[in-house]
Amino acid sequence: MNSRLIVTPVLLLLVVLFAVQNSETVEVAFLLWGLSLPRSILILLVLAIGIVVGLFLRGAARPIGK
Repeated sequence: MNSRLIVTPVLLLLVVLFAVQNSETVEVAFLLWGLSLPRSILILLVLAIGIVVGLFLRGAARPIGK
């Protein structure tokens, strides 16, 4: 049996449970900027920013010409 048929619905269920359990609105303030959004969205946004920064740093650490 294809493992994707099992893993995909399980991961989707975990994401939905995470979002439901962390739906409380939080206020984020940085300098003059303020934002109010659900905690789950904030956590996923910070995760996405971390992934992008990690990809940039990984690319910057490679020697030139490879």
